[in-house]
Amino acid sequence: MKNILIINDFVSLGKIAGKMMENILSYKGHNTFFLPTALIANNFSYGKNAILDCTTYLEDSLKNWDDLAFKFDLISIGYIHNTKQRDIIYDYIKNLSYETTILFDPIMGDDGSLYPSIDETILNNYKSLLEIADIITPNSTEAKFLDLDYEKLKKSGKKFIITSVKENDEYFVKGYDTYDYKVAFKKLPNRLTGTGDLFDGLFIAYYLEGFSIEEATRKTVTSISKIYKKVIEESKEDNINIEKYLDLID
Repeated sequence: MKNILIINDFVSLGKIAGKMMENILSYKGHNTFFLPTALIANNFSYGKNAILDCTTYLEDSLKNWDDLAFKFDLISIGYIHNTKQRDIIYDYIKNLSYETTILFDPIMGDDGSLYPSIDETILNNYKSLLEIADIITPNSTEAKFLDLDYEKLKKSGKKFIITSVKENDEYFVKGYDTYDYKVAFKKLPNRLTGTGDLFDGLFIAYYLEGFSIEEATRKTVTSISKIYKKVIEESKEDNINIEKYLDLID
């Protein structure tokens, strides 16, 4: 059993963001500490939203857990709401007194565009957090806007996984773990929300079981394909009710 800190947004509608990851990692038997950066009414595709900033709670919780000497086997960083949160998280990671793994998924866009809430300041916040990450998991849109220098990342010892890469009408997850690799997958016609969060949760679970980054990626892609097909068979909604499909995760 591992202690996992999930720093991400809490979205009330659906099973996405930190809620998705927490369900998967709890199912796999881990202690999850879900620390929301913001409470968000629904995903941004609806065009209208309500958001509660959780910066004070974020700062107080991290200090509290520091005082209690809690240690995390992995820290996952997702949606960051503002520059102060970036500073709090950056300083917390830099001042850790123990070794851990930092996974960073810069949640800010998809399908070639940034989400409406993402401005230049937030984009720069995400870029600055690359420094403290061990494993970076953007989708292809986020990787493009981050303007990633892959060779520089490799030389600095960073590992990365780029999801949903399209090449010649084929789709891949492309990664680096001391060597380049890619995993092909079949893109299904229905689009489901929370797929990136599903990827992060599954990848972390497999990685903490001792699989290499490539092995964990391959197992993640296989599990997502099984879950995706089952959801499409059983529902017309765009939401993955993950609790129904946890038994498909090996």
